[in-house]
Amino acid sequence: MNKGNFEFLILNFEFGWISKLGFQIGNFFNSKLRTQNLKFPSSRFFCFALLTFALSYLHTLPTEAIPLTTGADFLLMTTGARPDGMGQAFSAVADDVNTLSFNPAGLGNIHLPEVGYGHENFAAEIGYDFVGAAIPAGGMGVFGLGYVGMGAPPFNSTANPSAPLVTAKDTAFIGGWGKSFYDFHVGAAVKYISRQIDTVQGSGFGFDLGIRYRVFPTLTFAASGLNIGPGIKLASMEQLPAVINVGGAWTALEQPDHTLNITSDASYNVNANIARFGFGGEYWFKNTVAIRGGYLANSQDEGFSAGAGIKVSFFQLDYAFQPFATLGQVHRFSGLMRWDGPWVKGVEPNAPKYVNVHQNPKAMEIRWEKSTGPVDGYEVLIQPLDGSDLIISPKTINPIFYFENFESDTLYKISVRAVGGGDVKSFPSKEFYYLSPEKSYTSEKEAASGQASISRNVTGKVDGAGLQLSWEKPGTANGGFNIYRRSPSGRVEKVNQEPKKDTRVWLTDATGLQGWEWIVTGVSGDGKVEKTIGTYLWYPTSRETDSLIERPKMILHASPQEHRKLYLDWDGDAAAVGYVLLFSRHSDNVYEFYGNLNRLDPTALLEISGKHREYYFIVVPKDRDGVWLKRSSEAKAVLLAAEPVE
Repeated sequence: MNKGNFEFLILNFEFGWISKLGFQIGNFFNSKLRTQNLKFPSSRFFCFALLTFALSYLHTLPTEAIPLTTGADFLLMTTGARPDGMGQAFSAVADDVNTLSFNPAGLGNIHLPEVGYGHENFAAEIGYDFVGAAIPAGGMGVFGLGYVGMGAPPFNSTANPSAPLVTAKDTAFIGGWGKSFYDFHVGAAVKYISRQIDTVQGSGFGFDLGIRYRVFPTLTFAASGLNIGPGIKLASMEQLPAVINVGGAWTALEQPDHTLNITSDASYNVNANIARFGFGGEYWFKNTVAIRGGYLANSQDEGFSAGAGIKVSFFQLDYAFQPFATLGQVHRFSGLMRWDGPWVKGVEPNAPKYVNVHQNPKAMEIRWEKSTGPVDGYEVLIQPLDGSDLIISPKTINPIFYFENFESDTLYKISVRAVGGGDVKSFPSKEFYYLSPEKSYTSEKEAASGQASISRNVTGKVDGAGLQLSWEKPGTANGGFNIYRRSPSGRVEKVNQEPKKDTRVWLTDATGLQGWEWIVTGVSGDGKVEKTIGTYLWYPTSRETDSLIERPKMILHASPQEHRKLYLDWDGDAAAVGYVLLFSRHSDNVYEFYGNLNRLDPTALLEISGKHREYYFIVVPKDRDGVWLKRSSEAKAVLLAAEPVE
């Protein structure tokens, strides 16, 4: 039996003037107490009035103060410092109990039981409480339960000390559900909301809906609708603070010592008619220390937020800082712990991380970091990029697998997935590319020895544009070509962002890559098969190296025109008798041939077909002998219209 560790959201406390104080305070002051013509001499009501006035000028993200136009603004408050430090951009991250405030689909992304508690003390004895739980239930999905409450102890609202005490309290009970369908998550939640202001009471229901889609192991998009419902009936019907969120999360870096996540959210408050935007980042060092930053923006208010976190074993402590010009600075702390012991069968396990490959004389040694939480084993997915079928290893208990039946000079795409109880499998890890090297050119010492380049169905040369690679087109590569590069130590990286169509490409950022091997693969028309065409092991001469490090002398300008036309102009080259135009659809520094400009005039008007809007161009002059001279700078163009040319 493993000892389990519960995740527990500990004290949530904010110092100084706290912007969230005004949510329900404003509602208390502007609602039924006023209809009863009560006088407000008490200090508690003085705080209500003062803060309501101040908050009327604040318009920030949904979890901050907004114009008090609804009857349950306390529902917009979040429960942890982690999202606050990331600019409230959490809809797509959604991997802990804070997802109850952002996206119910995130419950499907929680693989271990979590229990959370948050408490915040404000001025005038006003308190905010949150209690939540996420409970994985195997094939039925993950269930979430939550309680949110905001109010004050009974108080005297008049100058008469013998007057009856007034009670002001808002509460909401949340029941949520989320489920993972491998890379697609869905979720829903229902809220029972009640308000009490003295003797006036009312209640109502609200609903949340959300989706979350993992496009790749490193890229996720999400959308949610929160607080959907008819409202709360008091003396009149009060609307709920309905919010629509869309967001994205990208794991920009994932290594054993360094992990970086970039997040963004866009929110629209339906009743307030305000669009808000949040951007954030979260960096982890050795999965122990976190640094966070974020930015909140909309039409009225904007500002930066920052945060940090520390994780020791199962315990995590988070901190966030938010400066607000009107109400001052906010400091917030929260904590997390998780149960990592055995749980019910059928729960999707956490995916493993940090796949790495080392070459042994007889086998590829594939290692990875264990998944957090209970797993029954792991499967290694090995896809040879030579047209062969996918290889799935037998289930292994330890985080290591030896792949013996490999072929030299074949590129492999490798990932690992965890297997849980009931044979439920996790989403695969981030892919690792590996090319088994030939013994004749594996050492880094040889890379510096100046030996000749080695061509295997791919040829290379350096010209004025950069390193040119070319190859013969096979009949099966109707979907284009991918370019990879392999370091002398064996690390393989994909270079281009989408398949290239031409059988010639120019790499403008190849400086310092002597001894690296360039790998070209062909992609089938349906994109399902990728096969290695050839490789080029590159040892540049000193003259080629000098040509690559020379800075461009010509400056290229791009001016988009109507109807997908583009005007280019550049500094002419006195030695040129014509120019060559190269392009790329992405900023990957891998260019294709666009056309020859056989004239001296350093301008061109292009009419670009297709639907793609973003392009990158360079111009290369050529002399009387056809030699390509030093290229121009790169110019980015975003076309004004997306309609294709008839």
